[in-house]
Amino acid sequence: MTQARTRKADANRCRLWGDAAVPGMLLMQADFTSHEFTPHVHDELVIAATERGGAVFDSRGVSDQAEEGTLLVFNPGEPHAGRMGRSDRWRYRAFYLNRQALDRVGADLELAPGRFPAFLTNKLRDRNLFAAFRRAHAASEGEASVLERESGLLDAMATLYRRHGSPSAQEQRLADERSRIGRVVEFLRAHYGDSVKLEQLARVAEMSAFHLVRSFKKEMGLPPHVYLTQLRLQEARRLLSEGAGIADTAAMTGFYDQSALTRHFKRVYGITPGQLVNAVSH
Repeated sequence: MTQARTRKADANRCRLWGDAAVPGMLLMQADFTSHEFTPHVHDELVIAATERGGAVFDSRGVSDQAEEGTLLVFNPGEPHAGRMGRSDRWRYRAFYLNRQALDRVGADLELAPGRFPAFLTNKLRDRNLFAAFRRAHAASEGEASVLERESGLLDAMATLYRRHGSPSAQEQRLADERSRIGRVVEFLRAHYGDSVKLEQLARVAEMSAFHLVRSFKKEMGLPPHVYLTQLRLQEARRLLSEGAGIADTAAMTGFYDQSALTRHFKRVYGITPGQLVNAVSH
């Protein structure tokens, strides 16, 4: 019996890391089979997306079940506890946003300084929002650009505040911002090979980051990070057609590595960079 418990405990896995795209935010990926969280509080806003299984959590004097596809949200300073319940596994992704990160998000969403929506319920059944946070979390593990990681988190946080915050965050009406978005487009064309940040684009457009993302998508039909990828692919195609090597092209056009260029290239053009090189060389 002791050996069985030991094997089960050994199966617990957990990783914690930060993302330079959002100072003050930590991310955790956990896969637990036996862990128990005793009653505790966090200084951060905690958002946890259950990917598989679930657990029992205690908060506000009641017990509930974290289930696959649901979000748990705990306000800063809110006591809670957790343990394995009906499920024998709990795999989830979590965000921990401290005051610095919340101030950054709040400013980007045009919230009044220091005014953050509170959450009156801890468990949220919102499939679209769950998917948004899951994508934002996964993006921080791979080769996604800083711009894509910032945009994904901001979009998820805006939806979270708007749908479930109390009082709800009010979205600013979008005006005709074509001239400002035009400046952003020119900036992206000039800096496609750089690690572009959302903060830079917001300064160019002279608007908040959230307003920028909404206005850019309205005017251009694509989010800024997707548009930037298209610019990089166009330039990569030109370089490859002129005889540049695939690895060098990936580096010059801002892709994480050669495999990232190949994946994006095939998804958009239906062929690999190598196929293009072979075609133009003959």
